[in-house]
Amino acid sequence: MHIDNLSFEETLEREARKFLELACEDRRANRCPQRIIVADFEYRWDRSRYDGYRVAEGESAEPTIRWPFHRIAAASWLQLRFDPGEEVPAVESVVVLAEDEASEQEMIARFLEALHQVPTAQLITWGGEVKDLAVLRRSAGEFALVLPRQLTDGSPHARERIDLCRAVTVQARSPHLPEYAAATAIPAKPSPSMTIGELVEKGDWPKVRDQVLADVLTTAVIAVRHLATHCVIECDQPSTIMAVADAVAAAIPGSKFTRRSFAPWARGQKAASGLRGTVYRAPRE
Repeated sequence: MHIDNLSFEETLEREARKFLELACEDRRANRCPQRIIVADFEYRWDRSRYDGYRVAEGESAEPTIRWPFHRIAAASWLQLRFDPGEEVPAVESVVVLAEDEASEQEMIARFLEALHQVPTAQLITWGGEVKDLAVLRRSAGEFALVLPRQLTDGSPHARERIDLCRAVTVQARSPHLPEYAAATAIPAKPSPSMTIGELVEKGDWPKVRDQVLADVLTTAVIAVRHLATHCVIECDQPSTIMAVADAVAAAIPGSKFTRRSFAPWARGQKAASGLRGTVYRAPRE
């Protein structure tokens, strides 16, 4: 059988493209403002309670300190609003909290309230389904807090949120955030991943704040790319990233990561978007 001189695979690919284009057009025609809240958390291990559990259970105890004993020591979130017809989203809030200024209960309460305030916003995390959301649900029960709409559905595929690690991975092996960021040329963690627990234990809160904020910024860039390619949002991506960098620099002026890494990178992305042809950059020394 001969179909327009195209192979069966090519025909399927062409029809798939048409379907996606029609889906995009339908979304554009019916789209309301789209809000996302990108969040990340850092933890302290509750060693005293774990030790009590280990003594009580003896040889039956879990040998590693798993998420039920992880206490939130720092939290950060970024809220963006994408309006139809606007090339750059509004940066509605940037928050960074750490244990030296707020208790775990206060940090969680503020974050859950931020979600309650915008129940239609999608919550976006990197790997949140693996630990972050479990900790938040445990803490809500422990502190008698009401879960927002984004956290009530226990399915990892709930429409109210996106775990970007799952979304970009599909059936491939799950990458770490700095691994994916390095492969896609996005700045990431100012401190190596394995050192964050030590920084929390030492009480090095400037570095802890920068780490949790950096994770949010890296995840936000991946989120913008992901949502744009799936026709959920339309925006000028370089200008969007620059707007985020400017807003974060104004809201969190003490962030070295923003000042030294993210903002210069965002300016480079913005400058490169105005050039035609291939942009060559000198290798870093």
